[in-house]
Amino acid sequence: MKSGKVLLLFPSLYSLSNTFSSGLKKLGFEVTQYDFKNDIINWEKKINIQMFRLPFQARKRWNRYFMAKINKIQIQKFNKENPDIVIVYNNEMLLPETVKYFSKSANVVFFLGDNPFYTPTNDYFLHLLFQANLVISPDSFWTQQLKLMGLKNCTTEYFNTQHVILNNDENKNIEPHDLLFVGMSYVNSWGYKRALFLSQFADMDIRIHGNSAWYRWLDFFPDLKEKFILKGRYSHKYMALLHKNAKIYPFDINPGVLNGIHIRLFDCIEYGMLPLPEYRKDIKDIFEKEHLPIIYDYRKAGDIARYYLSNERERKELVNSLKIFVRKNYNPEVSLSRILNKIGKI
Repeated sequence: MKSGKVLLLFPSLYSLSNTFSSGLKKLGFEVTQYDFKNDIINWEKKINIQMFRLPFQARKRWNRYFMAKINKIQIQKFNKENPDIVIVYNNEMLLPETVKYFSKSANVVFFLGDNPFYTPTNDYFLHLLFQANLVISPDSFWTQQLKLMGLKNCTTEYFNTQHVILNNDENKNIEPHDLLFVGMSYVNSWGYKRALFLSQFADMDIRIHGNSAWYRWLDFFPDLKEKFILKGRYSHKYMALLHKNAKIYPFDINPGVLNGIHIRLFDCIEYGMLPLPEYRKDIKDIFEKEHLPIIYDYRKAGDIARYYLSNERERKELVNSLKIFVRKNYNPEVSLSRILNKIGKI
C-alpha cells in the first residue's frame, strides 16, 4: 500500500467527512480535513445567503469577489499541506483554475453528495468534474448520465458511516419511540411528497424532527401535527441518541436521487434500527438478497412497519444480518480501497 497525504475539502458539519477521514487513516494515509466556511467572516456568509434577492449584475460582482476569496484560501491550504490526493465534497465553491492548479501535483477526486444537475451552488460544477482524476457518485443513474456526457472517470460507490459510540447511561436521556424521521421539508411539491409518505405512519408511535417548512404541509396531513418536532441543527451525538432509541426509520428519498441510496440507510443499520426506504434501483440491487424491506407503494408502507413492530425478534435478527453485510462490503476502508485502486494509490 502506498501511504501519502490526503486533503479533504468537506463541510465540517457532515458526518461523511469523519467517515472518509477514519477510513483513510486506517489505510495508512495522513489526513487533513478543511472547511473553507470556517475562514469566512460571518457578515460575508449572511450577505451571500441573501444575495439572490439582488439584481443580476450585483450578484455577478459579489460572486466574483466571494468565490475568488474562497479559492484563494483553499489554494493556501493546499500549498501548506502539499497533499497527494484532494477529495472534494460536491464542489466546495471551487473554480476551474483552482482544480487545474491542484492537479499539477495531486490527484483530484470529487464525491457527489447532491445531484450535479440540480445543485445551483456553483455554475462550474459539471465543468469541474471533467477535470477530476475520479468522480464518485452515490447513484448509478448519475454515473450513467455523466458517462453519457463523456466523463469516463466516474464510478458508483457507497460508504457505511463512522458512527458515534454511546454508553448505556446516555441512552436514558432520550424518550424511546417506535419510529423516527429526521429531515427537512420543502416549500414545493417535494415537501408534499415527504409529508404524504410519512402520513402512512401517522397512527403509530412516530416522531418527525424537521424544519419550519414542514408547517406548510401539516394542515394537509393533520394527523402528523402532534408527531412533529421543530428542530435546529442536531449534533452527531444527539442524532446517534435518537437513532439508538427507535426501532424503525421510514424514509422517502429526495427526487434528485434517481437510483441511489441515501446515507441515512447505513446510519440506521449501524445504530440498530431497521431502515424502511422507498424503492430505488440501487437499494434493490444491493440489498434485495439481504431481505431489506423496500416500499414499492406508499399505501402498503404502514403494514410493513406494523409487521416488524409486531415481530421484534425478526426485526433484530434482520438488522444484525444487515449490519454484518454492510460492515463487510461498505465499511469506509473497504469502499475507499476500491476508490484508491481506481486512481492507482494502492
